[in-house]
Amino acid sequence: MKKLINISGQQFYYSTVDQVIERCSQKEKCAVIIDESHLDEFLAKGKNIIGECVDQIIIISESVDTALSQLEGVSVLLIAAGSFEEAVRVVILGTALTKEVVCIPKEDESSVGQIIDIIVT
Repeated sequence: MKKLINISGQQFYYSTVDQVIERCSQKEKCAVIIDESHLDEFLAKGKNIIGECVDQIIIISESVDTALSQLEGVSVLLIAAGSFEEAVRVVILGTALTKEVVCIPKEDESSVGQIIDIIVT
C-alpha cells in the first residue's frame, strides 16, 4: 500500500487487493473504496478481514444492485458511489467513522492522486 494524502486526519492509501489483504490486519478499522471490477477478488481473498479490519466498503459501480447483491449478509457499512471522485467525497464526510481509507480503484495511482488533489483544493 502506498500513502497518498492525509485529509483532516484521514490517511488515504492506494493499494491492490493483495496488498490490502496482507496489510489490513495491521491497521485499525478502515474503509475500503473499491471499484466493482476488483470486488470479486476482494471478496474471495478478504473474507477474514471484512468486518474485522474493514468496517466500511464504498463500491464504485454503475450497476449498484449487482455489486451490492454480492455483499448480502456482510456486516459492514456499505455505500455505493458512481465514480471514484464521488466515493472520496463520501468518505471525507465520514471522517468521524474512520481514519484509514484504502483505495482500490480502476484508475492508476497517478490518476487517483490527481482526483484527490482536485477534491481537496
